[in-house]
Amino acid sequence: MSSEVAIRDKKQKFLSLFSGTLLSIASTLIMILLFALIIRFFNISDKVIFPINQIIKVVSLFLGIIVVLNKQNNNGFLKGILLGFLYYLLSTIVFSILQGGFSFKLNNLFDLLLTTLIGGIIGLIVVNVKKR
Repeated sequence: MSSEVAIRDKKQKFLSLFSGTLLSIASTLIMILLFALIIRFFNISDKVIFPINQIIKVVSLFLGIIVVLNKQNNNGFLKGILLGFLYYLLSTIVFSILQGGFSFKLNNLFDLLLTTLIGGIIGLIVVNVKKR
């Protein structure tokens, strides 16, 4: 009986992580589309685009991590790292498909590490704020 509970718990954790990742990707796509509309209609400097994209990424990670940590309010750093890693992989695939090609550069490795680390930090923050 305990093995069934353990399997059910693992499935629950996986589904939570998967749904959080999908929410992060979906929110990124929506915010990027809205930002693209703003860029189209207003004269926005190229210097602003990169920081806004990073803010969109952090907000998207935050939303996904809240979903992951909603019922299981422990191991925030680990779950945040996992979500950040999965988010990076899936968003890279999605945006490569949308752009019509994939290229790997050293910046991609730094972005992967930074996204994963930011996910862990957000996970820590969310867990500690929820405990109060």
